Amino acid sequence: MKKIKIITFSFFVALMTFSETFSQTFNKSTDLLLANFDLKPDEDDVMAAAALACMLKHSDFTDVNYYAVAGAYGDQKHIFITAGVPDYYNSLFGKENKHWTNAHANWKSSVKRAKKKVIPVLKKGGRIFVQEAGQSNFTYDLLQAVIDDGIELGIIKKNVIIVQHSTYNEKNTTPSELTWLKNNTVYVKIDDGNTSDNSTPGYRSKDTKWLEFAKSDKNPNKIARDIWILADEVCDAWEGEWTNKWIAAGGVDFSDCVENWYLFNLGKESDDIASFWNKYVINK
Repeated sequence: MKKIKIITFSFFVALMTFSETFSQTFNKSTDLLLANFDLKPDEDDVMAAAALACMLKHSDFTDVNYYAVAGAYGDQKHIFITAGVPDYYNSLFGKENKHWTNAHANWKSSVKRAKKKVIPVLKKGGRIFVQEAGQSNFTYDLLQAVIDDGIELGIIKKNVIIVQHSTYNEKNTTPSELTWLKNNTVYVKIDDGNTSDNSTPGYRSKDTKWLEFAKSDKNPNKIARDIWILADEVCDAWEGEWTNKWIAAGGVDFSDCVENWYLFNLGKESDDIASFWNKYVINK
């Protein structure tokens, strides 16, 4: 009799674990990806946006509902990479204000635009997956606006999933706002993509071969080739006070995309730069 109880309990725990994991997996028929990029203080967001754009151009991500935000930064005092907008983000994601918004130029209007993307999804029972490739101040203001427009807090607690990887980003988010988000959303902190030797992919390298592969005339993926040529140009033009040593060496750093790897449940198929490149950047 005791054996039966143990087996039943173990099965119940396993089922709960499966349900929790499944509930955090993106469903492109119902859900929205909100990709927030701070573009401060270095060029990793330039390359993370390029990497995400390559994913969205892939057949696996056809019809994914997304909206991107540039300038979704918090309390840190650094220079915004203005070369990233608007032309570069237009090239990556489509027309400004339709597929992405510039929160650096106009925070309040960007909150309203994002709100118009979020509310219809929540009303239909879909979920909002936030790729927090920056701090969480914008997400906080957005969700307050969503609540003010009549969306119940219980819906937000259940159907807004925030994926954050960066300890730096958490430390530079207004503490009270971060606490609210942790208490009132499905807040997922995964291992830091800015460090090594953990469970997230190592999406950065000083090796110059990755950019060379991406920009080469021999790259059969012309769309990705053009994206990375633009990304490299924006990074080369950046003269901010914070140097990204991987990009400065001619390498790549799209570490914020470990959040995409997690929320799209990519697993081993894209768990390092080589596999990501083969699938989304130099693929036929």
